[in-house]
Order: sequence, then structure tokens, then C-alpha cells
Amino acid sequence: MPTSLRKELESGGVAYPAILSISLDVACALNYLHLFKPHPILHRDVSSANVLLQPVGVGWRAKVSDYGTVSLQPLTSTCSPGNPVYSAPEAGNPREHSPAMDVFSYGVLLIEMVVCQFPDVGKRVAQIKAIKRPTLKNLIERCLIEIYKDRPTMSDIIKEIKEKLE
Repeated sequence: MPTSLRKELESGGVAYPAILSISLDVACALNYLHLFKPHPILHRDVSSANVLLQPVGVGWRAKVSDYGTVSLQPLTSTCSPGNPVYSAPEAGNPREHSPAMDVFSYGVLLIEMVVCQFPDVGKRVAQIKAIKRPTLKNLIERCLIEIYKDRPTMSDIIKEIKEKLE
């Protein structure tokens, strides 16, 4: 893979159609992990540095990388895996680890792509307010719901992004 999403964002960002296609690729990868049987696989380190991009035509094909902090539910390991700016509120409590943790991190990743700024917990509310596209803003807000059981699943997110691409 020639580059990471982080490097692309640092060098000026990506256009809205690319944001949607990258978002869909990442959502599909996470959904694949989350639907693993008998227990979901949690990535636990979703970040722009862990999304690799390959040029395809005029756009990108995204692949999720760095599975070093993966967890097979219901097994537990490190309490707060991954970069803290992407971490869900429940990351510190292994009993609450679920695919919803990756959904939260995915929401933070979406903010980073749309506003083209590294995530900052202290600026998160302002970063969300700066998002002009209401449907994307709504998706991000739902991914970042504090109560993890109220967040959408990656399957829900995939359906929503596919609707935006039609």
C-alpha cells in the first residue's frame, strides 16, 4: 500500500466522494471482524494511521491494518488499547468491551477525515459543529453516543453509507 489515510490527511485531505468510499471500505472491514463467530473480533485501534490507501482510478481503496491490539470477545486483555483520542468511553472497562468500541473510534475517524484535523477530545464538539453535511454529521453523532449499546452497528453504518453513494 502506497500511503496511509493519516499521510493523505496531513498533505491536504481527501474529497467528499473519497471520504465516502474510504468510510465504506473501513466499515466493511470492521463489520467482517464484528460478525466473526462464535465471538466478535474487536480491532481496538481504529485510526487514520491504521487505514492504508491504495490508488484506484481517481479514488482510493482502503484497507484496515495493525491488528496488534485485536481482541477475541469475550476474552479481555489490555484495558485501554489504541490511541486514547480515538478510544470509546468504555475502553477502560474490559467488561464493557464490544464492537461498539470500534464504532466510536470509527466516528472519530470520520471527524478526522471530514474536518482534516487530527482528533482532539477537547475540540471534538467544535469539530462536529464545523461539519456542514447533515447526514454525515448525524452519523458521526450516533457513532459517538456515550452509551455504547445505543450506537449503530457497522452493518447499519454500511447500509447508510451505501445509500449516500447511490
